[in-house]
Amino acid sequence: MLGYPLEGLKRIMKAALLVGPERITMDTVAEPRPAAGEAMIQPTCAGICGTDVSIYLGHRSVSYPFILGHEVTGRVMALGAEVKNLRIGQRVIVEPNYPCGSCPLCLKGRGAVCAQKRSMGVNLPGCFAELASAPAEFVWPLPDGVSDQDAATIEPLTVSLHALRQSGALEGDTVAVLGCGVVGLLLIHAAVAAGVRVIAQDRSSGKLEMARGLGALVVSGQEDATRIWQEENVTTVFECAGVAETVELALRAAPRGTQVILLGLASSPASFVPMRLVREGINIHTSMIYDHPADFAHAIDLVARGALRPARIVTHTYPLEAVGQALELAGTGEAGKIHIRMT
Repeated sequence: MLGYPLEGLKRIMKAALLVGPERITMDTVAEPRPAAGEAMIQPTCAGICGTDVSIYLGHRSVSYPFILGHEVTGRVMALGAEVKNLRIGQRVIVEPNYPCGSCPLCLKGRGAVCAQKRSMGVNLPGCFAELASAPAEFVWPLPDGVSDQDAATIEPLTVSLHALRQSGALEGDTVAVLGCGVVGLLLIHAAVAAGVRVIAQDRSSGKLEMARGLGALVVSGQEDATRIWQEENVTTVFECAGVAETVELALRAAPRGTQVILLGLASSPASFVPMRLVREGINIHTSMIYDHPADFAHAIDLVARGALRPARIVTHTYPLEAVGQALELAGTGEAGKIHIRMT
């Protein structure tokens, strides 16, 4: 049995362990026992995220062995002391980013950029295992009508909804989405459902077909964004690809008087001409995950009412034992949302 640093240990459980870059092994680890204020959850379905891929490839450091995964739905199996908002057996999802709640940014409602923020599957044990623990404050009960597939896709949907809300886009507006990965596709889904017209751009024909299926007008990565966005009266450009090239395109091609919202996490330098942005009134905003607790509550409500069906972008489902294979596919950028089915 491989040791694993979890607080309050008891029996063992099966987990997909990342033991080094691009090395996943199935093994047993100590089963978590929920501390005061925590819930222990048995995952039923979980999503693969770009952050999981980055850690898997070794681009973000963790202490090995490590359990990845944070987009999760499941059932409550045990509760720590002082937990009153949950019950055993309840279907739930986890809001996997935990701001400290007491720093100046958190006190201003900006917990998304809290420097002390802890995150499941990033700097805390993740959910690609038979059991996972989370603070009860960040565990949300699920209405019975929400499927596991939709539930496991609510977390990335919330990222997209947060950006859409920040943009102020209204029914009848036209926006552009650069990059049709999971966040881009879910942004398209949410925008179209709100009556916003979307122009989607990506190099992948498969991703563009998914965007078209969600109601977007699609253009290939080779088409002239400057001309198209001007002709179509685009008011907001969402950069979702997370590479320097698309950041530069967004800033270069955004029409006069528009805004550019950066969601992608580009790690390479990008260049732009400040004079153009100032003279033409182009505003740059960033959108980092979501605000606790309002954004998650809003996303759950939209899915529960049937207004949004985020599982529409799920293209592949793997068992827990095939997490490594799922991560490899996710790393190609060719799939939509990939799920891990636990039970």
